[in-house]
Amino acid sequence: MTQAQHFRDVLAEQYRDLFNTPDYAYAAARMTPEALATRMTDGLKVGTANKDGEGIKRTCKQLGIKYTYGSIKSYLNG
Repeated sequence: MTQAQHFRDVLAEQYRDLFNTPDYAYAAARMTPEALATRMTDGLKVGTANKDGEGIKRTCKQLGIKYTYGSIKSYLNG
């Protein structure tokens, strides 16, 4: 398993929890946690996604990654 795959799996786990909150109701109505995690992970790898959501924050904390674009991108591409 690559680091990007591990990040995506942890992020999907976070989204499964967050999709039960009002802040994520819009996303939950339109896609699965896995689909959103894949979209966000792919975007973070190339620098086109925003890191400011709660799911990304929780994932970085769980994986011990600094919450910066550079650290996230380095982890995903490492």
